[in-house]
Amino acid sequence: MTGAGVLWLLASPARAEEVERTDHRGSLGLLVGGGADFTREVTSGGVSEEGVRGLVESLVCFPMGLSGNEWTVGTRAGFGQSKVDVALAGGIRAYFGDDRFKTYVTAEVAVHVTPNVTAGPRLGLGIQYDFLPTVGVYLGGAAEVTAGQGIRIAGAVTAGFQFRTYIFE
Repeated sequence: MTGAGVLWLLASPARAEEVERTDHRGSLGLLVGGGADFTREVTSGGVSEEGVRGLVESLVCFPMGLSGNEWTVGTRAGFGQSKVDVALAGGIRAYFGDDRFKTYVTAEVAVHVTPNVTAGPRLGLGIQYDFLPTVGVYLGGAAEVTAGQGIRIAGAVTAGFQFRTYIFE
């Protein structure tokens, strides 16, 4: 009985290291958040609009090799000014640091499908805190310039949660 207790105590540090894992290597994730979108848009008809919209985002994250960086794909929706702005986005999210606190940069392509169809680059940066091996909280900002049925220039501030599972290991 004592031998089993000693073996359990010796194995505990190995289990603790496994539980304290904070990298994203091999993880499938879901980012869910919201914030504010500051937009100025000039449509192809010459009509200009600007203002602040509430923003909701949901992105799925796939592992990018063994680096811990991720491919992202998902949707963002802006609400306000009696219009709904829906965009599809996809790109990469690169992390810096393996600790609980990480910084990240994003490079994505945004395609707005309403109210006007526009597409272009979206670049962002932020900080993330992983308070559990499978859950983190993030705060970030991004800027984008898209063109098509007009030109849209926007900046956004977002915060939310990332839920992960390590099924790709």
